[in-house]
Amino acid sequence: MTNKRILWADDEIELLQPHILFLQSKGYDVETVTNGDDAISRISADPFDIVLLD
Repeated sequence: MTNKRILWADDEIELLQPHILFLQSKGYDVETVTNGDDAISRISADPFDIVLLD
């Protein structure tokens, strides 16, 4: 079974590090980006199970 993939887009992603670490400890693969353009590029390149947006 593969881990569920999360893309988290937020311009202050460094402030969310505790949340990211928590999700990773629960087995999620979390990738982060700091803007919408990067989020669109990442989604175009690879599928994600969920996208969290600020």
